[in-house]
Amino acid sequence: MTIHNYKNLKVAFLAGTLGQGGAEKQLVYMARALLQAGVKVRVYSLTQGEYYEPTLQSLGLQPQWIGQYSNPVVRLFTFMISLRNFRPHVVQSAHFYANLYVCLTSPIYNAVGMGSIRNDMIHEMESNPTWGKPLLNWCDSLIANSQLAKHNATRLGIAPEKLYYLPNVIDLEDFDRKYNNTENISIDLGSASQIVVASVGRLVPEKRFDRFIDALAIARREAPALSGIIIGDGPERANLQAFAQERGLSDESLIFLGRRDDIPQILRKAHIFILTSDHEGFPNVLLEAMAARLPVITTPAGDSGIVVQDGQTGYVVPFDDIDGLVKYMLRLAQSAQLRHKLGQAGRARVEQIYGTDGLAENLLSIYGQIAIQRHSRRLIKALSI
Repeated sequence: MTIHNYKNLKVAFLAGTLGQGGAEKQLVYMARALLQAGVKVRVYSLTQGEYYEPTLQSLGLQPQWIGQYSNPVVRLFTFMISLRNFRPHVVQSAHFYANLYVCLTSPIYNAVGMGSIRNDMIHEMESNPTWGKPLLNWCDSLIANSQLAKHNATRLGIAPEKLYYLPNVIDLEDFDRKYNNTENISIDLGSASQIVVASVGRLVPEKRFDRFIDALAIARREAPALSGIIIGDGPERANLQAFAQERGLSDESLIFLGRRDDIPQILRKAHIFILTSDHEGFPNVLLEAMAARLPVITTPAGDSGIVVQDGQTGYVVPFDDIDGLVKYMLRLAQSAQLRHKLGQAGRARVEQIYGTDGLAENLLSIYGQIAIQRHSRRLIKALSI
């Protein structure tokens, strides 16, 4: 689909949160891309005063808060009333648990309701044992950011024609601007001889940072120049810090940096990136690590094994293969040339496939497919197809 004039198209996004997360970042990218294509966009949120709110405001989008009450029925009614004057053609969820409001509200305005799958579908169902199936079944269509989620959704009985794939992207221009800003980085990662292994994510059980800690502790026996940093915060932080001490890692050999706004600058100081999750959809952190020209070692969580090409941009290791993590950590620690080769290949892959340039076209193409498939005359007319 060629992007031309979409001034008649109106899209409403509903976010469960606007916090500092991957789904929220992708929401910003989608909203911006559609605005640039001439689409009228509004953003609604169940929370307020969070990380990405100023970013949306800078785009001329003031998020409308519909989470004044915790009762889902009242929230649903509030969202319905909020859409009354806008009357969107598409109502799109940014988080799986927000599908409830999107799917029940969209028919009222003869709009297409688009649910969201942001993880591997297994995690969604485990996190929503009561509402999981309704959150899948009640929408006209579902956008997944990973091929694995699409596969798992079909195994749960969702018709393939309801499922669409939209991979995550990264704004390389913005990333590079932050990456190249060397001012005000107030962290000490040791001497220049240190080989820094980085990991980023919320400190929750499914991210399995214990694997990262275990592998680092073992690898340091052979390569004491290795040190680690963990960027992120969460309920598992105290447990992970205690586990690191049990494994003999001092505060100097493994630094817990907490939540940071300067991740690109910190990645500039790293040499290797590791992701050790059990559950992912399409990890934004892999795109950032590859944009920073870091070789990546990852478990095959979600689409990680697709994003990272084994042996070309990094290594894909089975979930509980601590020995494999150690082996590749040591291999990369011992060869600056190999780190450079894999890191450059990763950067090239991000530039070629995962930039933001084609995002609006891909998203509008999905809208068009849904409009035709669902015989939505209203959306077909707005898209001029």
